[in-house]
Amino acid sequence: MHVLPLNRSSFALLAVVTSLAVLPGAGSARGGEPGAPRDLERGRSLYERHCSVCHGAQGRGDGNAAYLLYPAPRDFGSGRFRLVSTQNGVPTQRDLIASIRRGMPGSAMPPWEWLAEEDLWSTALYVRHLSIEGQVDELLRWAEVEEEELSETEARAIVGEKMVPGDPVRVGPPAPNDPVTLHQGRRLYLKSCASCHGEDGRGSGAVSSSGELVNEDGTPSSARDFTTGIFKGGTTHADIVRRIAGGLPGSPMPATEFEGPGEVEAVTAFVRSLVKRGAEERVLQRRRTVPVARVSGEVPIEPTDPSWARSEGVWVALMPLWWRDERVEGVVAHALHDGETLALRLSWRDPTRDDDVLGARSFSDAAAIEISVERDPPLFAMGAADHPVDIALWRAAWQADALAAQDIRDRWPGMVDDGFPDLVGDLFEESLTARAVGNGQSLAARPSGAEALIAQGFGTVGPRSGAPSSWNARGTWNDGYWDVVFSRSMSAEIEGEVSLSPGLSAFLAFAVWDGSFGDRNGQKSVSVWHRLEVAP
Repeated sequence: MHVLPLNRSSFALLAVVTSLAVLPGAGSARGGEPGAPRDLERGRSLYERHCSVCHGAQGRGDGNAAYLLYPAPRDFGSGRFRLVSTQNGVPTQRDLIASIRRGMPGSAMPPWEWLAEEDLWSTALYVRHLSIEGQVDELLRWAEVEEEELSETEARAIVGEKMVPGDPVRVGPPAPNDPVTLHQGRRLYLKSCASCHGEDGRGSGAVSSSGELVNEDGTPSSARDFTTGIFKGGTTHADIVRRIAGGLPGSPMPATEFEGPGEVEAVTAFVRSLVKRGAEERVLQRRRTVPVARVSGEVPIEPTDPSWARSEGVWVALMPLWWRDERVEGVVAHALHDGETLALRLSWRDPTRDDDVLGARSFSDAAAIEISVERDPPLFAMGAADHPVDIALWRAAWQADALAAQDIRDRWPGMVDDGFPDLVGDLFEESLTARAVGNGQSLAARPSGAEALIAQGFGTVGPRSGAPSSWNARGTWNDGYWDVVFSRSMSAEIEGEVSLSPGLSAFLAFAVWDGSFGDRNGQKSVSVWHRLEVAP
């Protein structure tokens, strides 16, 4: 599959389609003509930096990280977009910008609300370009297979007509949130929506006659649990009306028509009433600021130190790359420094304590923090080739090893030792192959439960070589919660590592692994970049 080159006809077609796709008042933030080449080239640059690792260089949903993600990244070449405001299911420029800005809650698609308006415009423009080029390419391939005569000009004309947004979904004023309206809305909901979403709105309905929900491309789908606050397109009155009336193109969610006046508004009011108070705020990925207050005396490094209770905590939402309903929703982050040492405390709910890797299906609970001091940091997914990021990784199993190296006999103390019971000293160490060759995952003893890592792009993460870990970490598990404190010198102890001086503003991202669900490597829950503000 290839993307046709940006040429004069590409720009002309895109300019026409985009101008038709823009609602009044949504013109280019740069003041130029929608679809101008400079906007498209800027969009290409932004897309390659932030989007291609998942969606692929050509927008076909086949980026390097795509195999780690569920739901799968959108294939723009299919021409199908979920969140639209039009009756024919074709997104406007404003629809695309809204999806990029907000992200896709319930998936690994993060928000890009921090991008400037002109950058959001340009990125959306390039996404539309990829969709057009992908559809043209598919149409030409179809013609070749079917031995039909079709020129590129004709294919572009067909796709251009297909990509013109239709009339907008009508959105009337919100219905009152009173008992009469909710009564009517519930009756209509039970008739039209409960078969999939369930009578209680938890997505537990009889999903379909075949017993499962499937997207247009054959991938599995599920009905939304409204009570969790996870809505791909938002929870405003207009958002939900558009989802009901316009459906989610390419998914099992159909466009639904109501005959009587005020009926769609009543259903919308009822759906909104199902959302638990505060639920949406817990799951939305938004860039937040983690303040690092300065303390007198030494900074606390124990998770149970009372100083942490007096510091400001910040809720940071996490998203599993492979989505599941039972997950770590987020962490509470606290940060302190004493001018010499920085300490970060992460707390999260985890009903099970997983701190050994002795069994074939045993995986450790773990957490990581990622740091960049660049003004415009690279993608939070492991940085980029010319934009390295520092990572501190803590594993519960490593912390247990730091107390005493765990062995298979620690899990099954009564088992027969059929290894090398007569070997001692160096001979015993050499019999353990991984340890004999210096594998860092098989150390006899660990000074800390943490390891300092560096990453320069997806798939490149590894330990900083030639020096012991600059990070220390201590964790405690009590009553279904982990509390872990990461600490390190604010000055760089390893060549190339970032300095974290008082008054510094940096970026910080988080990741958590839940061992009881088999999380390891790329199967984890992550955050977007957040600001780290170190007090002078």
